[in-house]
Amino acid sequence: MSAIAFATGRVFGILELYVLGAGLLAAVLFAVAVATRPAPRLGARRLLDPTVVRAGEAARVDVQLANLGSRRTPVIQLWEPVGATGGATMNLAPLRRRETTAAAYRLPTSKRGVIQVGPMQARRRDVLGLCTTTFTIPGSVELLVIPRHTPVSFSLGGSSGRLGEHLRMRAYGQSGSEFHSLREYVHGDDLRRISWKASAKSNDFIVKETALEGVRRCTVVVDLDDDSYDAPGFERAMSAAASLVTGAAAVGLQTRVISPEIDLRGPEVAQLALRWLATANANPGGTTPLPTLRAGEGMGVMVVVTGSPASRRVAEVRGSLSPDDTLVVVATMSPTAGRPDRFTVDATSDEAFLAAWGHLTGALSSRKMSDTAGAAAAGAAPTVGAGAAT
Repeated sequence: MSAIAFATGRVFGILELYVLGAGLLAAVLFAVAVATRPAPRLGARRLLDPTVVRAGEAARVDVQLANLGSRRTPVIQLWEPVGATGGATMNLAPLRRRETTAAAYRLPTSKRGVIQVGPMQARRRDVLGLCTTTFTIPGSVELLVIPRHTPVSFSLGGSSGRLGEHLRMRAYGQSGSEFHSLREYVHGDDLRRISWKASAKSNDFIVKETALEGVRRCTVVVDLDDDSYDAPGFERAMSAAASLVTGAAAVGLQTRVISPEIDLRGPEVAQLALRWLATANANPGGTTPLPTLRAGEGMGVMVVVTGSPASRRVAEVRGSLSPDDTLVVVATMSPTAGRPDRFTVDATSDEAFLAAWGHLTGALSSRKMSDTAGAAAAGAAPTVGAGAAT
């Protein structure tokens, strides 16, 4: 533009165009000088509150910015990347040497996953807006959004539900290992249970009564085959699995989480499982076999979280089921499709899952699914599939 003004002024002999051209050239040189100056030294610190949330819960980040340089900073426009698709825009007023300022904003938590916040992008412009330079302020944090869930009840042995009654009847057929009391011998008792020391002080044989065995183990098998679900059904499966794992771990059951890609167990299984469920994705094909389903000691419950009782994973688990395990299928798409198992839980909605599980175990959960379950959860009609025996 300045060159055009100089050329026009030369051809037509117009002094004002020479002045205009000189002014434009000076403005460009000034803008270039400002743009090539060293970038301000800014430091950013982020505080997440909290660092782990359930999907739908509130979370915020507080950003503290400090001028680490020796000169006053110009006006700077800041853009903070939040996740893969969004961000927060802020305008930073000039800061004196060693001066700090702060800002805060809420984070999107509607979907499970890991949300990376930062590093911050800064943009500096000259007064006339002719030149722009960008630079990065290092530093970032991550927010873990775990699936929406409510720990469900696992008081199975003494419950009034169908599953509890089934487990209680099975327990009567097993020998307990923990001493409970002494009683007189009854015809048919195992002779190995006679207490000879106590019998020596009595006119009759005395046998040791052991405590009734209860459920010791819970294995949650998570079906990741993409042909078992649609997108909402898969998200319900992740929420149901989180509810089952946290519920089983809370009552002290030996809890294990299995899928084609993981095998989690141990004292921190609930925390590890929630972190894995936050980022798990459906996989195509479904040809990868599950890890070995070899059972441990005592009675157990094998819960398969899938789309339908007719899925490949249910058939795979059923074929490897231990005599000490009872199969429960949690179906998020079609709980009555194919051959429904004896214990099939309708999880076609979060409310239906809580009601159906409570009906099956005889202990309706008193807690509600975050953001979705309310009065409807208590009033929903429980739907538990009944069909062929496991």
